[in-house]
Parts: sequence; C-alpha cells; structure tokens
Amino acid sequence: MQTMQVTISFNDKELEVEVEENATVLGLKHRLHDKLSLQPLAQELEFEGFILQNHGKTLRSYHIGNNAKIVLRELFGISIHVVKQDKDGKPDPQFPISVHKENTIGFLKEMLSIKYGVEFTHMKLGLSSMWNNNLHDSTKIGAYNLRDRSILYAFEM
Repeated sequence: MQTMQVTISFNDKELEVEVEENATVLGLKHRLHDKLSLQPLAQELEFEGFILQNHGKTLRSYHIGNNAKIVLRELFGISIHVVKQDKDGKPDPQFPISVHKENTIGFLKEMLSIKYGVEFTHMKLGLSSMWNNNLHDSTKIGAYNLRDRSILYAFEM
C-alpha cells in the first residue's frame, strides 16, 4: 500500500504524519489521536478552507495529496444558558454546542441560530448571569479563556 506525508498545523506547531494514500478523514483523526491524545470527535480538520467530514470520505476525495498542509483545531463543548426576562416557572433553556478557540462570538451566535432556530444574533452573550458583561462579536472565543463545559449566558437585547 502506498503512503503519503501530510503536515498537520496545530497550536502554532507542525507535525509530519504518514498515512496511506486511501486513508479516510476519520482514519487520519485516529492517527492524530495516537500522536496527540486528542479524541477524534474533538478534532476539526481543515484543508484549503474546507472542513473535512468524517462520513467515510477519503483524503483523496478532498484532493489532499503528498505534502499537503492540514489545519487541526481542538473542539470543546460549551453551553449557552438563555436568561429570560419573564419568569414563567419554566427553567431557562440551555443549548450545547461544539466550538474551537478560533471561532468568534459572532460566528458562535450564527451557529447557534442555525442549529437551534433561536435568533441568537439579536442577543448579548456574557460570562456570567449579570447583564453588563457582554462579549464582543468580533472577538475570538480563545480570548475569553473558555474551556470544555464552560457556560455562557444569553440576554435579549
């Protein structure tokens, strides 16, 4: 079986990985798990602006060849807790979502709106349940030191 070398860019470092020419995206993620101890489902791979999907697709189907450069980002889960102005006796809704530190707050709001059908783009997000600590849409999530299982609070504007 023929092999090829790909370069993985992760956290400002580069890692050379040898894979079979017919390797799947998920197969590459398993190889990266062996090298970096990062679970495959916690990995987002990007090549030339495209997010690589796990669904049995091969690297070749994305036109990835020898010496290609692939960006790896670590995904982690956070929850958005919507703080309702009117208390109707029901608990405030929470929405889980996977993100990486390069996502902006504005992009996070768009992803939430698409995934859950709730208009988050018209809400402020904050680090606590206090109204006056809103996060800026153009700022990357990594700037706020969010970690796995962090909770953000959403407020109607």
